Amino acid sequence: MRTALPKMPQSVERTLGPEAAGDLSQWVEIIVVEHAVRRDEYREVLSRLDILEHDAADLKDRITNLHHTVDERFDRVNSDMDERFDRMHSEMNERFDRMNFEVNKRFDWMNSEMNKRFDQVNERFDRLNERFDQMYERMTTMIRWTVGTLALLGTIMTILMAIAQFT
Repeated sequence: MRTALPKMPQSVERTLGPEAAGDLSQWVEIIVVEHAVRRDEYREVLSRLDILEHDAADLKDRITNLHHTVDERFDRVNSDMDERFDRMHSEMNERFDRMNFEVNKRFDWMNSEMNKRFDQVNERFDRLNERFDQMYERMTTMIRWTVGTLALLGTIMTILMAIAQFT
């Protein structure tokens, strides 16, 4: 159903002239017919757009709910993972503590064994030092006796030579 366009205003007819106003009127009518949308079509498009807007709003709500659900699940999984990691961390610490205790125990045993062996070596060195001290004392005594004997012999020989020279 085609509606007639209103007549061109008189001021336009006076300015342009009746012929130019008629041409302008026809040109506008052609443009409007080619590019304009009828009211019922416009209302149909608007109703469809309203439906689409409502559907988009529903989708937006669903996506928001989905985000909340995913966030809740992620938080739940994250807290579960945190608990697991904490449990694994404590188990690892317990294992390391046991291993550390065992290693320390072995090192203590090795340290005591090494100390025993060092004590035995020190005892041997002490006995060896005692023997060296005894040998030193005996050598010192023997050297004193030897020097004393030599000095006594030298003195005796000197006296005998002096007696022999004066006689």
